[in-house]
This record gives sequence, C-alpha cells and structure tokens, in this order.
Amino acid sequence: MISGALAAVTGPLAMASSASAKTVVEGVNLRKTRAGLSLTLKTSGDTPQVVTARSGETLRADIAHAQLDLAEGESFTQKHPSPGIESVTLKSLGADKVRLTVKGDDKAPISKIESTSKAGVKLSFDTRAGAKAVPSVLPETIETVPGEAEAAAPTVVEPFKLAQRNEEVPDILVPNPEVIIDGTPVAAPSLNAAPPFLPRAVAPPVGDLSVSDIDATLDVIDLGTAERVPRLVLRDASAREVLSLLARAAGLNLAFTSAVEGEEAEDIRVSLDIENEPVQNVFNYVLQLSGLEANKVGRTIFAGPKLPNSARNVLVRSVRLNQVDVGVALNFLVAMGAETAVSRDRLVTSVNAVAVGDGTDVTETQSTTESRVENQRAEFEDSNPLLRGLQVIGDERTNSLTLVGTPRQIEIASAQLIQLDLRRRQVAVNLRVIDVNLNALDAFGTSFSFGAGNTSVTQTGGLGLINLGDSIPNFTGLNPTQVGRSLAGIASGGALNLAQQFLAQLQAVVTNGQAKIVTDPTLVVQEGQTAAVQLTQEVITNITIDRETTDAGILTTTTFEKADAGLNLQVQIDQIDDNGFVNLSVAPSISAPTDEFQIGDEGTAILLSKRQLTSGQVRVRDGQTLVLSGIIQESDRVTTSKVPLLGDIPLLGALFRSTSKNNERRELIVLLTPQILDDSDASVYGYSYQPGEDVQQLLEDRRAE
Repeated sequence: MISGALAAVTGPLAMASSASAKTVVEGVNLRKTRAGLSLTLKTSGDTPQVVTARSGETLRADIAHAQLDLAEGESFTQKHPSPGIESVTLKSLGADKVRLTVKGDDKAPISKIESTSKAGVKLSFDTRAGAKAVPSVLPETIETVPGEAEAAAPTVVEPFKLAQRNEEVPDILVPNPEVIIDGTPVAAPSLNAAPPFLPRAVAPPVGDLSVSDIDATLDVIDLGTAERVPRLVLRDASAREVLSLLARAAGLNLAFTSAVEGEEAEDIRVSLDIENEPVQNVFNYVLQLSGLEANKVGRTIFAGPKLPNSARNVLVRSVRLNQVDVGVALNFLVAMGAETAVSRDRLVTSVNAVAVGDGTDVTETQSTTESRVENQRAEFEDSNPLLRGLQVIGDERTNSLTLVGTPRQIEIASAQLIQLDLRRRQVAVNLRVIDVNLNALDAFGTSFSFGAGNTSVTQTGGLGLINLGDSIPNFTGLNPTQVGRSLAGIASGGALNLAQQFLAQLQAVVTNGQAKIVTDPTLVVQEGQTAAVQLTQEVITNITIDRETTDAGILTTTTFEKADAGLNLQVQIDQIDDNGFVNLSVAPSISAPTDEFQIGDEGTAILLSKRQLTSGQVRVRDGQTLVLSGIIQESDRVTTSKVPLLGDIPLLGALFRSTSKNNERRELIVLLTPQILDDSDASVYGYSYQPGEDVQQLLEDRRAE
C-alpha cells in the first residue's frame, strides 16, 4: 500500500470484466457549491476509468471504455452552470470513449475526483481565485499484475447502402376491363379535370453511393508488456512524471524534452482514476490527452510536446499521380492538416530605363523565369486536423508528391490519394442525325409532338419524342409499306410501345427515301469534355466595299464575310456517375443556303437558313437512346414571271404572267446513344477491330512508303 495522495489497491485484484463490457453514462447532475460546481455522472456497467487534463481555460476528463446513453440525446451541454464556469459539455469521442469538457471564464477550474463506483463518478470543480491544484505524490514504482496479451482486432465498418425505394405494384387481375351493357360496349369515361395532387411528397430517386472507410487512428506506442494496473488515482500530476512512472512499470526508459527552442515550457497536468487497465493503454491515454508526441527506440521512449526529426519515427515516401492534378491533391491534404510547399515556375517581366546620350531614356523590357516555393497551411478553430505534422512537397513538372511524416500519417495520406487518383470515365456516344421531308409524309402530319418514357402527347397522325428508348435503332430490315399505317396496327400483341414504334416509323421513311441520314459518327468523350462533329463548307454571306481616294487614284478594299454552311453538332459530357447515368448536353445546328443576291459588280452573297437546338443538361442511362425532334424549317416561295407592261394590265394581265408557289417543310431528328466504356483490365474495347480489304490494302501501302 502506498500512502499520500496516491491511492492503490491493498487487497487482492478483482477479476476483470469481459472485453465486451462497457461503462454506460446514463445521466448528468449538476449542483452549485460554495467552491464552484459539483458534477455527478450516473453510470452502469464497469467502474468508470477517468483521466483528466487541464490546458488553458479548458479542463478535459476522458472516460475510457464508455458510451453515452442520455435521455437528452447524443450529447449534454449546460451554459454557465455556476460562476466562473462558462460551459459544461459531455459527448462521445469515438465508439468507446466519452469526454467531459469544462470551460472556465478566464482559467480552467481545479478538478477533484471525489468518488468512483459502478453506480457513478462524482467530480468537484473549484473556481475560486486562490484555488490551487494539489498534485499527487508519485511513487517510485507502481504495483502491476500480469495479464494476457490481447490482440486488438480492427473494427470493420460496414458502408452505408443507399438505394431507391421500390413501391410495390398492386396485383390487378384484369386492368382496364371492357364494360358491355345490353350488348353495347360502353366507352371508358374520359378524364376532363386535372389529376389530383400526390397524397404525399415524393423525393427524387437516390442511387447507391460508393463508400470507402479508412482507419484514421494514429500511432500507438507498443510497450511490449501485458502488465495491468490494479488501481491508480492521481490528481493534477505532471504528465512527464506520469509517463516516467508508467514506463518504469513496463521496464522501459523515458527521455523527455520539455519544449521547443524559443518557446516557453508548459507543465501539462493530468488526473487519473484507473482500475484494472493495461499499462500500455494508460500510457497511450496520457499521450492522447496531453497532446504529447512519443517514439520508442529500443528500450527508450522519446516524448515531448514536439520531438525533433532525429527523435521521431520519420518516413519519406514519393507518390507519382496518374490522373489527379498535383495542385488538387495538395489542397486536399492541406485541408486535412498537412503543411505543403509547391515549386512553381513564374514568368517575371521587368521594365528598365536605359539612358541614351543626352536624350530621353529608353525603356527596356526583360522577361525571366524564376522558380518559387509557396507554403500552404490551414488553420482551424474548433477541430484538430488529422494530418497535422505531415509535410507534403509537390512538383508540377512530374506531377508527383513527396510525403514526410510518421508511418501512420503517410499511410492515411496515401490511402486518401488512392481515392482521389481515379480515372475519369469515358463514354462512346453514337450520334445519328436524320433530315426528314415532312411534305412527302402524310403519316407524320404537320410536326412531331413530345413525350417521355411511355407517356406521350400526340396529335392526329403526329408522333414526336424527347424520349429515352431502349437501344440504338437499326435502320435495316423493315418493310417500307408500313409507312402511313397506324401505330396500333404495327404494334405486336396489342401493346403500344411509343418509343419502339416511333423508331420503326423513322426507319421506314429512311428506307423509303423520304428521309436521309446526314451523319452517323461514334465519338469517344471523357467526362467533363466536349466533342464536336462539323460537316460544313464556307460560303460568302456578305461583301463590304470601301473606296478611298488617294493621290494615286481610287483605292478599293473589298472584305468578304464568311460563314459555315452545313451540320455542326456538339456534345458535352458533364458527369458519368457510379450508377450508370450520363449527364450530357447536345446542341445540334444545321444551316443551308436558301438564296443568292448580287452585290453590285463585286460578286454574289448567299443567304443561310439555320436550324439550331440546345437540349440543356439531360440525364440518360447507359445504352438508352435520346431522341431530339422539333427542329423544323419551313419555307414559302412565290415566283412570278410576266411580260413587261402587259403583265401589269388589270384582269387581262393574268394572261401575260405566271405565278408558282413552293412550300417546303423539313425536320431534323437527332438520335443520341451513350455507351459507358469499361477501362478495367477485362475491357477489350478497341482491340477487336478488323479492317476491310480496301482499308487493309491502304494501310499496307502506307507502311511500304
């Protein structure tokens, strides 16, 4: 038995509870006292293991192997419970630790652990001006008992699985039955009123999220012993002396540095109330609570507020990034607490004045390239950054990073870089642009209407979609005689699939020659990039003539304004998500000459008719077909030919003139089908191309040259 302020067990050691047993904090009771505040935590389970430490205006008390189960919620906060105390907060710190934080008005209160038992722990806080902590008298050694070595198994955290909720469809035996009264079919009632509102709010669909968990626990000092502390109670003891005491209990030495050169040394105080806990755990508890660094070399432990590199376990690792830019990776690690330096090449331009004789100075401009090293460090107010102390150096030329820090910090940073350095997905976009002559098609009516999925709005003989189909349409093998027939007659099995029948009608008119495929390319586009197809020819749309009189005569300057006539199609891939959806936008435009006009004796200008559509951002599933229609061009031309003078005679003039009218309606239809490419090792995209005989001969001829 050890006398003084240090209390130790005098009897035999009680058997430790099972590893799964924990202390459960069920309630908090605050009571004002003359000295300050009394706090009681109601607990169940094991006896609480309390470790306290003071720093600045804050006092922290950690309860190991504990979890929170309060009726008030997941945490407890009380503002100004007594004079001298600003706030009291109790919250969980991880899965097996509870932290009590008491913040004073101008200084941290003096704490004392009055009692601990399985029913609870009682602490008192003294906020009086003259209150001083009574440090515990540390013994030369502490009594320990042997224990079984326990291997800490990593905790596997299952990722969250978010998915769209599927509503069950009621099982209806006969949907939409036919009603017959006295042998006469009764027409189904039509819905004239607006449909009712939804019975409740329905959120948009949610896809699965790709979740990756990384163990973020920092280094733990392995003392190489299974000794346990039966009972240890310390109050406001020096952290250095407590670490030295625990190191001796494990049979190790301790070398401690109090402060960094140029900084004032701060004696960190801790309080412990430990029972039946391994020495190694208690040692690491003190390190974590006091914020000290430690490194074990042989049988000696180096500890201090900030260890020099010669005493730290420092590892240097170089990482060359493949996809992500080095600047993006550096900013990410800086946000996690790392400190970085980036070397950048900058162009510096200097202007100097050079004296030339007795005249005015002449300015001289010089441009040089200099390399600068820029430091980046993020300062946080309420959070402790995970990678504080990690040094990161980036090089833009090689797109590589150099990490300098502890092995655990480098392991965490490398795992994060692997998550960032992902390949951007690519998609093969098949674009098929079809120009339809509406005058030649009675089945197409005046225009296309629009629809989405299996819900559409059509007019008599009209058919049109901004629709997501099932596959790339194949324009072969359809009987042209189906043109003009009703959709219900073409549909098989009595079921009307508007998207499929639309593609069938379109296939038929192409086969019949009443529409033509303008272009049919397949573009491979990376996420975030834009691809374009341009089949154009330059035409002169305007001629500007400037005449200037000079001594040599009249100087004539002719300027021609040109424009592109033809097809211009741009596809932008905004995002390809993990659920097989492609967010894209397409902007097709087609322009064609419509008329010519003479500009004096200088030449002829051409008028262009342009049809253009911008879809905006559209979400399409992998393999679906997006149909864009409604780009209609209509022209009415009236041509009158007459005999001069005679054609202007009223009434009789009609015999000497002729009038012709021409009406033309054309519609541009764009079919777009994305196919997400697989960039894994199992992908064979692009390796199975077999050129034809003509192409093979051309390739061989070029190789021979």
